[in-house]
Amino acid sequence: MLNLSNKFQEQTLKWQNPLNFAKKISDNYGDESWIFLYSALSEKVDNSFSYIALFPKEEIISENFSEIAAVTKDHKIWFGYLSYELGQQFEDLPKTQKSYINLPKIWLINFSVILQFDHKKKKLMAFFDDQENLEKALKYRLKKKIQKEIKSREFQSNFSDETYLEEISDIKKMISEGNFYQTNLTRKFFGKLNIDKKSSSYFSLFSRLCKISPANYAAFLSLKKNYIISASPELFLTINNKGIVKSRPIKGTMPRSDDEKQDQKNKLELKNSTKERAENLMIVDLVRNDLSRVCEAGTVEVKKLFDVTSYKTVHHMSSEVSGKVEDNFAMTDVIKACFPAGSMTGAPKIKAMEVAARKEGLNRGVYSGAIGFIGNDLVNLSVVIRTLICRDDDFEFQVGGAITFDSDEKKELEEIFNKARGIMKLLDVF
Repeated sequence: MLNLSNKFQEQTLKWQNPLNFAKKISDNYGDESWIFLYSALSEKVDNSFSYIALFPKEEIISENFSEIAAVTKDHKIWFGYLSYELGQQFEDLPKTQKSYINLPKIWLINFSVILQFDHKKKKLMAFFDDQENLEKALKYRLKKKIQKEIKSREFQSNFSDETYLEEISDIKKMISEGNFYQTNLTRKFFGKLNIDKKSSSYFSLFSRLCKISPANYAAFLSLKKNYIISASPELFLTINNKGIVKSRPIKGTMPRSDDEKQDQKNKLELKNSTKERAENLMIVDLVRNDLSRVCEAGTVEVKKLFDVTSYKTVHHMSSEVSGKVEDNFAMTDVIKACFPAGSMTGAPKIKAMEVAARKEGLNRGVYSGAIGFIGNDLVNLSVVIRTLICRDDDFEFQVGGAITFDSDEKKELEEIFNKARGIMKLLDVF
């Protein structure tokens, strides 16, 4: 929850469904940047707030993490993303080739109007520094449009199924030789869309993805005709104004089934899987280690371990790690200590990232990075997974899985497509 009364004027508005409000913006706002953070499962989990931020005032579009350290001390709130390759600035890692859609490593925006939707209280608050901008947003109305079908007309990947299986086998061999314990090997899919290139069309993709694969950290970022469409279920970091930091890594996946008995069997199998628990525990230890670098001694603890949550297309296993940030560390110090999310790297972290970079060859870009908001005393960032990136008629998305010595190559490949199911259904790719 944002408390911006010392930075903005505020006004309580009549409650509206945030998805409907965002749809009105997509219909009327044009190509100026705006961001929607949507808690699509707010009634089931603890993140019960959604946010819409619009009318940009300042932007940080940069390749260098150090540029955000100073500006987050100015009592402003910045919405946007951090890309995975920022990790190359913190450690000596192999450089990778540009992605299919190349975006800046950092894109953060300070907005004039922020709308905060409290789902549990059905309360809508507007924070603003320009009354005219707020009134403009409130006058937007839904436009009736006949939306043509949007789907893929080209579809490619940086791995074939065969080469992906071969790389998994090679990673298992490296693990057996004692090089590391686990790495997250990802696969990028990319191609072309049949789309009319209007903001409302990309938002319609987001709306459909929220129905196909609802998630607690969904996000729609419209950034100068670049569109990030995310249905992430995973929290990277949240830090409150008392310095309490939490991370909720996901590691462990099983598919949902239309057959109720089989679905419950899959869920129970995930909950009791020795392999999946071992994968999850490795990442929990990694996150504990990351947080211990910036938290007070003795405060880092595991609040939840091996929780299984059911989403529309998959069951996921997650754990929660928390701590109290030392007073001499800024919010950006905490982000740097934990970035990128351990669930997207492997363990030990640096070696796992090195192996993945050499195998994948391409920048992950926004995928595996973080989306949300950053302030001097508040942070809320999701892990960028289940995310489609669009520019004009180009698209890309990426999925991955944790490879350990016990991994079954064919099951890992199957897991890739289970995780991609929502976006592949969205793009009519099967």
